[in-house]
Amino acid sequence: MELSLFFKFIISLLLGSMIGLEREAGNESVKERWTLGGVRTFALISFLGSIAGLLYSNQENGLAYVLTGFIFVAILIYYFVTAFKAHITGLTTEISALFAYLIGFFVLTNIIPVFVVVAFSIILILILSNKNRSKKFASSIDRKEWNSFLSFAIMLLVILPFLPNINYKLNNIPIFEKIWFSPQIGNLDIINPYHLWLVVVLISGINLLSYVCRKKFGSSKGLYLSGFLGGIMSSTVTNHILTDKSTSETINNQNNLAVGNFLAFIGSLVHACFFMVALNVELFIKILPVVLLMIFSTIVFILFIKGRPNQKLLKNIDISLQDKPDIFLIPAIKFALLITIIKIISGLALIYWGGQGFLLASIVSSLAGIDAIIINISEMAKKTITLNYSILVILIINVVNLFGKWIYSYWKGSKTFSRLNFYLLVLVSLVSFIWYFTTI
Repeated sequence: MELSLFFKFIISLLLGSMIGLEREAGNESVKERWTLGGVRTFALISFLGSIAGLLYSNQENGLAYVLTGFIFVAILIYYFVTAFKAHITGLTTEISALFAYLIGFFVLTNIIPVFVVVAFSIILILILSNKNRSKKFASSIDRKEWNSFLSFAIMLLVILPFLPNINYKLNNIPIFEKIWFSPQIGNLDIINPYHLWLVVVLISGINLLSYVCRKKFGSSKGLYLSGFLGGIMSSTVTNHILTDKSTSETINNQNNLAVGNFLAFIGSLVHACFFMVALNVELFIKILPVVLLMIFSTIVFILFIKGRPNQKLLKNIDISLQDKPDIFLIPAIKFALLITIIKIISGLALIYWGGQGFLLASIVSSLAGIDAIIINISEMAKKTITLNYSILVILIINVVNLFGKWIYSYWKGSKTFSRLNFYLLVLVSLVSFIWYFTTI
């Protein structure tokens, strides 16, 4: 719906006034008298921008340029005056005034849709209003953490977009191109640089996000939060930590440790979904119902355990996986190499022994963790194996991985903790395979 000229001017004035209100509320220093202005000033600046936009829309370009030049020069003069007289060198208010002017201009010209201008204006106001928080956040980041954030940005924005999204086969690898292979083996997909680096980016991003969450909420405070974040990082490692802890805790705390382990399982499902979304959206959409069903069933089981009387929550437990965020690149690259090896082995098993060989190779690999298998299957689904069979293999390796965790808890943990993990294994197995054989 096209807005009338009157409403465009009103929107321009309101947005300019909101920016001015934020600037006026934020200027509480002793040098307040040097501030550019408040609600009225910014509203007028935005209004002048609207007039310039109206002139530009009516082909009065000369007048629009003169008005724009006047505003820019006035703001520039003001900056130099405050810099020399009050020794204020910040540009936040001046840039905000320029944005207020441009907001009015874009609202009237329709160069950018009005709803986009409004959205970006709200974002600008939020950024301006969080000055103290942003300063506090910046002061809390040390050089090593900043290097980690910067490295991740380079991995995501500089390297990933330029990698070829091509599946290289065994015959395309220079060291193997002169070796004769059978057509099936020679056409085996070995590596896709874009997908492989995307996995490296995802692993690094998840590690970095988990580090930020642990820094924000505490790495050893809050068993349930630590369990969930630990599951996103590594549900197997989290299971081992909680299992070892269960032998020295009371029965009530063993129940809570089991709940933390169940939340780690949910975290591992969320982790796996990240890879499926990135590599094979169709597979993710088709398997999403059973993933949600597993999460829902696990939550119901958690509520059942928590509904029992005398449940005292264990407040502190250390599930921290690293003290500093390092660059995360080396472990991510090692994981990418593991994926490549598993991909070659499972591909050869599929060629020589068919679906049963592929399933067996996947099951053996899943005992150490399911992430690499999930990535491998996500890339192979609808190419070398069917979508339905891919889902079946994912459900099987998920149950096998849970079985391995239960075996460890039975061997190293308390009886209560082990029993509850066995119940989770049975619950997830029933939910998974009943859904598959009644739906697929």
